[in-house]
Amino acid sequence: MRNLRSFTLLALLLVLSPAARALTPVGAPLTIVEDAPCSFITSLEVTATPKGAVDVVWVDDWTEFVKSQRFARDLHTGGPVTDILLVHGGLNVIQPVGTWAGRYELALNVLDFGEDPSDPEAAYRMSLDLDGVPLAEPARFETPRFLKIAPAAGGDSLQLRFEPPYYGPATCRSRGILASRIGPGGAPLSGESRVTRRASGWSSGYLEVARQPNDTFVAAYSTCEKLTGVVARRLNSSGATVGNPINLPFPAQIGNFGGSRNLLLAVHGNDLVVGAMIYNSQTPEIIGGYTRALRNGKVAAVHRISAPAGLNVGGLIDLEASSTGSSYLLLFRGVTSERQALFAQVLDAQGAPQGAPLLLAENGVNGAIASLPDGRWLAVARVQTGTPDACTESLVGTVLGE
Repeated sequence: MRNLRSFTLLALLLVLSPAARALTPVGAPLTIVEDAPCSFITSLEVTATPKGAVDVVWVDDWTEFVKSQRFARDLHTGGPVTDILLVHGGLNVIQPVGTWAGRYELALNVLDFGEDPSDPEAAYRMSLDLDGVPLAEPARFETPRFLKIAPAAGGDSLQLRFEPPYYGPATCRSRGILASRIGPGGAPLSGESRVTRRASGWSSGYLEVARQPNDTFVAAYSTCEKLTGVVARRLNSSGATVGNPINLPFPAQIGNFGGSRNLLLAVHGNDLVVGAMIYNSQTPEIIGGYTRALRNGKVAAVHRISAPAGLNVGGLIDLEASSTGSSYLLLFRGVTSERQALFAQVLDAQGAPQGAPLLLAENGVNGAIASLPDGRWLAVARVQTGTPDACTESLVGTVLGE
């Protein structure tokens, strides 16, 4: 009996071992773009249906278009590449955001220095059919104090604006965030609600929004007022806050890393994980990437992301929950003065890294993740090689399982 107990305990430890949860590529790579001229704007997004079809959206400023291509559930039967938005001079698509709501709903948050260099924040909104083709011409949104939009069902959007004035000491200037639902043409469908209501103020740095399948939202923003770190708020379909603020302290303030999202958010049901790049010139040893989770209503410990030996974490790229909610996938950039590579790291439900990071692509400049059925992910890497005068790029997708 004692030997049986020992064997059972050993088997259980093996099952639960972090090494046993290492990432594994599944099947052949999915080639989306191959040996194309490099684009200066490297933004991309991938959106999946519940059955596993995906639509990939990327900026190609060489041809001056944002492009879309849909792939069937086998992830190799691709539709035609569709030009969905002309990228004119001075228009920088900084964050494409996609969601599935019976069709592909897409928002393109931009900085448009060509139209209004003094107030460049704007966005485009469109709905794509099952082949990834726009159903109508893109609608452009640009309101006073505009921050960004997140796509909602039916062509609607959650619009976020900042609320003046600044308040607090010079070392921590804060202000409010307002949220409301707008229709496909930008008409208001609700009044504005204060996301920062009864919560630590927004430090005017970083803000992420995730839509849920029931058409509600979670917003996460950087803060330095009542705590240093991140505040997450649940919002109903109109943008009004639901429940208390979720405070997620970090060892230092968020941000100050170029080419990085600095703040990431992934949500599954009542649980969530945020990833953040933190910086503090007084304590350089803590500079890097971190994660923190809310699991079963409790805030988990802070976890640091580690790059393979010889590399530093140079930026966080994307974060997505698995379809089962038992784990998350993080993309990050590992860098030295001579090397840049894209890595995938699986996290458990507490936001803790599991196993070693998986090398996804050398010379990876950007990436995006979509959650697939059965707990898998599709990770798309944007790779650029060569010199500035002779640079080529590829977009390659890899299905990852644990």
